[in-house]
Amino acid sequence: MGLIRLLYHNKSVILLSFLIYILFWVTIQSFRQSADLNTTTQQSSQLNHPSNSTFHFLINHLYQLKFKLLLIDPYVLQHLFINHSSFDGLNQQHITFGIIDESIEILFDSLQKNVNFSIKTSKNNLPAYKTSIDHVFIEYENKTVHLAILHKYNSYYLVQENTRPLSNNIRLSYGDTLRAVEHVETELHEYLFYYPQNVSHFLWLYETSEFLHCNRQLADEMENKLHLYQNASQLNISVKPMKNIAYSLDKLEKRYWLAGGTLLGWYRHCGLIPFTLDADFGLYAENYDESIRNHFLGNPITYLWGALGLVNDSLEFRLYTGRFTLDLFWAYRDGDQRWCGYQVNRAKFRRTLPLLEELCSCDLFGHRFTIPCSPTDYLDDEYGKEKWKTPLEKNYTWTNMKYHSVWNDISWMYATRLYTSKGKLRTDKYAVEWISKHFNYSLTSIPSFLNVIPNGPVTLPPLKTNLVYNTQTKKKRVHKKSK
Repeated sequence: MGLIRLLYHNKSVILLSFLIYILFWVTIQSFRQSADLNTTTQQSSQLNHPSNSTFHFLINHLYQLKFKLLLIDPYVLQHLFINHSSFDGLNQQHITFGIIDESIEILFDSLQKNVNFSIKTSKNNLPAYKTSIDHVFIEYENKTVHLAILHKYNSYYLVQENTRPLSNNIRLSYGDTLRAVEHVETELHEYLFYYPQNVSHFLWLYETSEFLHCNRQLADEMENKLHLYQNASQLNISVKPMKNIAYSLDKLEKRYWLAGGTLLGWYRHCGLIPFTLDADFGLYAENYDESIRNHFLGNPITYLWGALGLVNDSLEFRLYTGRFTLDLFWAYRDGDQRWCGYQVNRAKFRRTLPLLEELCSCDLFGHRFTIPCSPTDYLDDEYGKEKWKTPLEKNYTWTNMKYHSVWNDISWMYATRLYTSKGKLRTDKYAVEWISKHFNYSLTSIPSFLNVIPNGPVTLPPLKTNLVYNTQTKKKRVHKKSK
């Protein structure tokens, strides 16, 4: 009773204390919410860097709709990540982003609800794709965000050619022609779009991204009329090593193209020539460095078995899987054309090739490979005008090959190097005799690891007692045969 009486007499004080507590609690909560809001605003500011840019407004709107935009515009990628210039410093009317085909229909429906935007599309009638939309152009305040639809195609994406008329001052980097886009690792930019982690490599791939299809009609004729079908056992031993070479050269940023019978197999059979025994790749000689040799020495899939020729003359790498051979030929520039070497014993032949200033992409076995942009012209030069359309298992000829010369004695010592599957230089009897049997000197060891003549003086081994090789006789015989 005493406690009740005490509370009753001091009820005014207690009520006042309770009110003070409530006001204090409300003040503390308001302060916390304000602090949280400031933190959130700072974080948002650090991520978004709000800008008055019309482009940023459009990109932010698309980001809020939860769509992943991948910046693929070569000019903008160069501007931002190679030149390290600001996004707001862009001085162009449009920017191109890639967006995967699975989300474009939902995005298109969302965009049409916004009356402030002008939406235009380019469509296709290809049943293989998940959407008929190829390109979306979002226009707002005289700026255009171009969404190029990335259609899933085997192990990469295709961007179709745009069919919608555009203003004369818009030049598309994607949509100008059919192009291939590889899968890439991405990062989120502060302006809420994604970009390739390795921008310089993405731009390097763009240079050969124009995509060409094989001749499906001709391939059907090979099967239906001539009964030349793809050889399953051949494909089992060739597809993986071919993909490995293409992937490796792309990773090393070394330009290559499918050459010879391999290019013919892609174009005429949409695969390999059923009776082919190897695969050929061409490369630019001026881009050669030892990173290529080092990569394939001891490679677990396709190892360097032999290096023929010299680095500056007729270089050829023969790669081997244990069951299938793959050749890399280096093409040397000579005026307005190129040539690559072909070695028969000690005789040198040269195959004349086009200059090949541009390379394109194609599909083979579901993988993207690089080819000449004018494959039929290349094949005409190799086999004769349209003669390559008739398949020959034997007795085919290269119309672009001519005898050139014979390796001199010093060059011949360095023009062949053989390697083990572990990447070691072969110095066994077989490797020595490969050189010695066409050599009048008593070679007992391999003088170097590389196909390079030393800068200093080179001393030839002692002469053999019985000369086995007559350079002049051999030269005349080979020259006559080539005619």
